[in-house]
Amino acid sequence: MKFSSTLAIISSCCFSGGTCLSIQSFARPKTTHTFKSASLRSTVNDAVEVSTESSANVEEDVSVKSRTQRIMEKTSAAGQTGGAGGASTYAAFLRTEENWSRLKASKAFHYDTMNLNPIQDGVPPPPTFVTDDGGKGNPKCWEKLRAQVESSTPLDYDVTVCGGTLGIFIALALQLQGHRVAVVEAGKLLGREQEWNISMKELLELVELGVLTMQDIDEAVKTEFPGCRAGFKNKEVSPLQGGYFENDIGYECFIPSVLNLGVSPAVLIENVARRFKSMGGTVLEGLPLKGVVVSESLGAALDIGSENDPITTRLVLDCMGNASPITRQQRYGLKPDGVCAVVGSCASGYDKETNLVGDIIYTNTEITDKEMNGKLQYFWEAFPVGIGRNGKAPGTSDMKTTYMFTYMDASEDRPSLASLMDDYWDLLPIYQPSIKYPETDLEVHRVLFAYFPTYKDSPVKPQWSRVLAVGDASGIQSPLSFGGFGALTRHLGRISSALKEALENDLLHKSDLAEINAYTPNLSAAWMFQKAMSVRMGKSVDPKFVNRLLATNFQIMNDMGPTTMLPFLQDVVRIDGLLGSLARSFVADPTFMPQIVAHVGIPTLVEWLGHVGMIAVYNSLHACAPAIKPFVEKLDNPKQRFLWRRRMEAWKFGSGNDYMFDEED
Repeated sequence: MKFSSTLAIISSCCFSGGTCLSIQSFARPKTTHTFKSASLRSTVNDAVEVSTESSANVEEDVSVKSRTQRIMEKTSAAGQTGGAGGASTYAAFLRTEENWSRLKASKAFHYDTMNLNPIQDGVPPPPTFVTDDGGKGNPKCWEKLRAQVESSTPLDYDVTVCGGTLGIFIALALQLQGHRVAVVEAGKLLGREQEWNISMKELLELVELGVLTMQDIDEAVKTEFPGCRAGFKNKEVSPLQGGYFENDIGYECFIPSVLNLGVSPAVLIENVARRFKSMGGTVLEGLPLKGVVVSESLGAALDIGSENDPITTRLVLDCMGNASPITRQQRYGLKPDGVCAVVGSCASGYDKETNLVGDIIYTNTEITDKEMNGKLQYFWEAFPVGIGRNGKAPGTSDMKTTYMFTYMDASEDRPSLASLMDDYWDLLPIYQPSIKYPETDLEVHRVLFAYFPTYKDSPVKPQWSRVLAVGDASGIQSPLSFGGFGALTRHLGRISSALKEALENDLLHKSDLAEINAYTPNLSAAWMFQKAMSVRMGKSVDPKFVNRLLATNFQIMNDMGPTTMLPFLQDVVRIDGLLGSLARSFVADPTFMPQIVAHVGIPTLVEWLGHVGMIAVYNSLHACAPAIKPFVEKLDNPKQRFLWRRRMEAWKFGSGNDYMFDEED
């Protein structure tokens, strides 16, 4: 699952594990949906009729199951995997809900790791998962590490990748370069059953690296359709003609060849893992990582349990996602700057004849006022399943995946995932009018749920030598995206080539590795976009604000053509598209700009303008890179050569010049 399209929408906005939850926390809260249309109110009332009685009874009789629980307990528990979206049982939902509640209840604090006092203002020290102090950590790790170095025995591996779902791709890229690589996976190395949606352009980037073959793509792609719709409406009207200021409702358009492939993660990961092992790579399954010890001069060792011999390695790659214990230790005391919460399902029972294209981002309601839980703008995303490949003609499948997501902060009063799931079931019939009662009209195969915390301080710089976070663990994905596969395809070539050079020249100090996770201004600029699509707690806002903003901006970018639209849809902010859409947005809706500034706030605006300025600077520096490169290649000092190559990569990726346009674009 990947959402990247929203980067496009705000291009002009700078002017414009604790205590278990009680059953009551999953009871349906009082919620006010802001609908101006009587017909919409009627539709919602029809949609919730099936659950009103059971929701009321939950408060009176805790033995009555909620609608979400009833639906989830009917789905198969087979095919459960790790990672976001991998587990879909009701027990997994309760665990995720508990973690979300714990995150909301947490308070940000500062802990000085240089202070010798372990307890500071009542705050205990961070959990010690990684240590570079020889007196701490698993003694067996230190003993093996020292013994191998003293006996001149090579360490077990050059690189150990922790987390295999996406880590297997970078592991193969490094194995292809001739390194000795191992993947450590807590469970079985399996891809989830739910399809990943991606574009062919992104898959071909992995083919160019040798990580995938065209046969892999043919075997893994199970669904193919022409493209996706983007639409922003204050109410559901179909078909919608004209723009926002013509119809006073919204705007929608169609974008071909974007997220139009449904890929089986199970097939893809199986094929990549098989090739990795055939080339000498090692996959270690069923080994939950207990800790990491690091010696800057000797190497690193992984604690995989007292009953197992530690693993020694020159470099540790953290590919364990945004819940990584390594990243959690490094971010100790920080609270996320933003959250994307996602709920959804994969189900059969939709109208076959209209199940032909996807939705990359879609709204059909105004901002929802959840009273004490704040205000939320709900977005939709949907993808057909089982058409377009292997003789499956369009119009023959009634199965599709639908997601409802929203952006917010992690304030303690924000709604529970159960509340969002209730809204999902209530609003689904408006979004998909071929059904009326989801519980009875659909055969639900999987229920999907996750929340993705994001931090402004991203990508995260390494705190320890020989340890580097990659993928979601590093925060390299946009704060608008909830899926690491797309970010992986974009950055895999850059990261693998940088690691090759670092390993060959023994540049594994944290200051060297920090150059790989360098500041990229276009990633930082994306924070303004999330701010514009979320509503701060207690803030009053026009219910139509987000739809007006998105409808106007998407119409402008669609008129500007694919060279503006497509990079935004794949998380790439470029100065040409940004400034062009800014100027046109100001002309199209000048009176809206003060509202945008008031909504995001002056501090956020000033910070964003700084990042935009740096995008322009990086764009200019990238233009100078061809003249600089010959001098860099002649540098005798490998450390300086490494540094300047990473700088040139930062200029390229930080300005969006890594995006390659097809000839037809």
